[in-house]
Amino acid sequence: MLVTDYYKVEKVTCTDGVYTYLISLNKECAVYEGHFPGSPVSPGVCNIQMIKECAEDALGKSLFMNNLQLCRLTTLITPISHPQVEVKVTIAEADGIYKLKGSIGMADETYLDLKAELIEK
Repeated sequence: MLVTDYYKVEKVTCTDGVYTYLISLNKECAVYEGHFPGSPVSPGVCNIQMIKECAEDALGKSLFMNNLQLCRLTTLITPISHPQVEVKVTIAEADGIYKLKGSIGMADETYLDLKAELIEK
């Protein structure tokens, strides 16, 4: 899990089935020592994991991402230019498959869009 080292959840709200997590990125996280020294960039795989962890928190279940249908990065996320971000997740369940729509952004700007299917571990 990346929570507590890569990021910290500051606030969680849920409106009309959309969970919104206000997240603070930790610029001191060891991930940034190699990605990239002096110019930290949030790795895409860490951002995907962060969305998955928020979905797990929303459902109160441990999940496995078995199908990543869409992952579109529209803005480079860094802990310097984006010290706080909003992670939004919407989850629908059918026949044991959780359809996840997630995004990372702030206000009206979206930095990453994601669609995936998850199953319980």
